[in-house]
Amino acid sequence: MVTSSSQAGPSGALAAAGRSELKHGQILDSARTLFLEVGFDNSSVDAIARLAGVSKATLYGHFADKDALLLALVEDDCRRRREPLWIETGQIIELERDLREMARRFLSMFLDDRGLAMHRLIMSCASRYPAVAQAFMTAGPDRCDAEVAAFLRAAQKQGLLDIGNVRLAATQFLTLIQGRLPLTWALSMQAPSPAECRAQLEGGIKVFIAAYGRPTAGRKAACKPVSKATSGSASKTPLRPQLKRPSRRR
Repeated sequence: MVTSSSQAGPSGALAAAGRSELKHGQILDSARTLFLEVGFDNSSVDAIARLAGVSKATLYGHFADKDALLLALVEDDCRRRREPLWIETGQIIELERDLREMARRFLSMFLDDRGLAMHRLIMSCASRYPAVAQAFMTAGPDRCDAEVAAFLRAAQKQGLLDIGNVRLAATQFLTLIQGRLPLTWALSMQAPSPAECRAQLEGGIKVFIAAYGRPTAGRKAACKPVSKATSGSASKTPLRPQLKRPSRRR
């Protein structure tokens, strides 16, 4: 028999956990707002707690210090913005189409105002906080490289690419796709135009395929099978007729 007191225990614990999770999110969102608007150094714990509507004691109950809050923010942002560049489905790969889709997803991760602001925040703090730099590399560039490498291995198995160092090729592909777009935007504070992004993307794909694409990929489908109705002598005729050399007069 379940008593009312036993029902209240678990439900009360769940409610408390829900409130704690809510406050955790409020603190993180407030830190994100202040860090991106005024910078990490100019954001105080008092200001973060005040914006989140919690006490400093509550904030310290969730995060040991402001450094821990920054690390949690970087991890949370990478997690929220995580759209897999490629997922193994076992289907036949269309090289240009699938490379283009990966490139589009990659560029969309940081070619916006929020992505640029987070990138600036991370770069400004990375030298002082190695844990922040490592968290960003693990959840960002390392993950992207690994997902592109998985695609390249699958494309190689299907005879579409010829690559020696797959991990290096993955990094090269992403570098070709982004080019200097993030750098020029960060320096000029002006977003690249859709035409510039498209030109960078298409040019990067073209160079990558020229470097690693197999010239014979796709030719098998163009070859027509020999008809079974041909005669025995005709079936022995080579597909490429051999040209007779003219006899030389002695």
